[in-house]
Amino acid sequence: MIGLVSALVRFVSQHLRISFTTIKKFILCFIFISVSFSRCGLFYKGVPKAGEFCYVLTKPPECLYVDFESKKLIWNDVEYILEEKLRMDYFFKSNDELYELTVSTVNRVELKNLNTANFNKFYMRKKDKFAQIPTPDAKHE
Repeated sequence: MIGLVSALVRFVSQHLRISFTTIKKFILCFIFISVSFSRCGLFYKGVPKAGEFCYVLTKPPECLYVDFESKKLIWNDVEYILEEKLRMDYFFKSNDELYELTVSTVNRVELKNLNTANFNKFYMRKKDKFAQIPTPDAKHE
């Protein structure tokens, strides 16, 4: 790949009478600007938008609502405050048990009970037109 770019730069500099270093500077500036001002890639620090996620392997589906910006989770009609460990890993306690909520993709989250073996559920995002913002019955402290 680098050899191909180098050959292309040499070809352009020979036929257009532009110096080799000028072309290299232009390419490096272009790459830097495109990475710096894009909303994706290595430097993107955003979080997924708030939404309702459902575990579809139960009938009726078990759903939870997560607002990642305000770090709030509504699960089983109780509101929890999420503690952020990494950008996509959150923790909360319920009934003296520690849970981990991991964002797998923008459309999928994983809920694990760290105190109980084999408690691992994947929740899929509900489409916006079907999602409802639940009102919690209680706040968990």
